[in-house]
Amino acid sequence: MRWAETLTSVAGIFQPVIDGKRFIKSISTNEIRQLEITPSEENFIQIGNYLFDKSVLEWAKISLLADATLKAEWLIVDEFGKLEMEDKGLEPVITFLIHDTELRKSTKLLIVIRDYLLNDFLKKFLLDKNDYEILLLE
Repeated sequence: MRWAETLTSVAGIFQPVIDGKRFIKSISTNEIRQLEITPSEENFIQIGNYLFDKSVLEWAKISLLADATLKAEWLIVDEFGKLEMEDKGLEPVITFLIHDTELRKSTKLLIVIRDYLLNDFLKKFLLDKNDYEILLLE
């Protein structure tokens, strides 16, 4: 997030953790919505011990698609995870964004992926890691 603040042409979403709960923040509008919910709430999707609000995921997908039209220099997707591996969560929007940026090449797509999912991600999208810059963060 700090790195993105140094850029002048950036859009997409972050998933910050605030007070122990995961949120989604639109970079272009600064709007923030709580993604992680408690078991008593409805309209959720579960992955492991986490419950995520489906309506917030839908909002995030719409936000990402809208941001793709901005033609920013950078489009950030935080993050591609287990839900997306199962074609849930932010999918199929991430698939669209990957293909869209490959065609247009005017926007650099930065996707945050946990290290243990990287090879599965590359296989899912038939990507050769030699064709992309992969940064491992500690």
